[in-house]
Amino acid sequence: MYLVFDIGGTFVKYGLITLKGEIVHKNKIPTQNKEGIEIFIDSLVEVYHEMKKGYKIEGIAISTPGAVDVEKGIVYNGGSLPFLHEQCLRDLISSKCDGLNVAVENDGKCAGLAEAWIGSAADVKDAVVVAFGTGIAGAVIKDKKVHRGNRLIAGEISNIIVDYTREQLEQGKSPLYNTYAFKASAILLTMRVAKLKGLDPKEVTGEKVYEWANQGDEICINALEDVYFNIAMQAYNFQYTYDPDVILIGGGISEQPQFIEGIKRYVERIGNFEYHFAHPIIKPCKYNNDSNLLGALYNFKQIYE
Repeated sequence: MYLVFDIGGTFVKYGLITLKGEIVHKNKIPTQNKEGIEIFIDSLVEVYHEMKKGYKIEGIAISTPGAVDVEKGIVYNGGSLPFLHEQCLRDLISSKCDGLNVAVENDGKCAGLAEAWIGSAADVKDAVVVAFGTGIAGAVIKDKKVHRGNRLIAGEISNIIVDYTREQLEQGKSPLYNTYAFKASAILLTMRVAKLKGLDPKEVTGEKVYEWANQGDEICINALEDVYFNIAMQAYNFQYTYDPDVILIGGGISEQPQFIEGIKRYVERIGNFEYHFAHPIIKPCKYNNDSNLLGALYNFKQIYE
């Protein structure tokens, strides 16, 4: 049995999982994100000692925000948990958990690994996995493994610049608002709708946007169509850059059937022009809520088996 942690800014999810991907037990604890690294580590170690009372724990796998040097187990930046920056999370946990093997990977990459292992990319070698939420998480899978690049940033799809101009640069405008995250993420969709409708952004959710769109609200319909189109365009860029077997779409909003259908519709329309010979295959991710847990364990398997 393996203990797997999925570290988030608000909660740390954890599960006991078999090497076949069966989740035997699952729970969560509040993220100890106020007092620094020592208190945070102790909160994870406490879970380990509690779990080993009833189970034989053979290893620990971790999904975390931030860029990760997987070979050394070191986290950089740490996202919403800046105290993780330059910490060797692998050794910090192992030293307090009976010297067990520990594997650490970025959370977005874990989501991709879950799909490569037992998800929608289980039957292929190469995939691009894109998950839409507050930002846009991504993973490039090559031969069932994460392609990380020279600086651990391969697959950081949120930062792709999509329509920045030289004129904007000369005006001193940052490209931040011209990145993929600001064109297609779920949170930017709700913020755009809220602004156009004069509502408090806290009152607008993805579910609300779809509800209003289904009632014929033109603002919501057009906002969704723009998102579908932007995702479809980038799907072609991914296809021509990397030529994966499949492009998988995940994140909470992807559970809306219309979301995947809308993307596929624009992929088909773009592909109707005669110059295209690359036609991306778009599929939904199999896992969303448990993807980081499962992918973290698959990363462990790849390192230690």
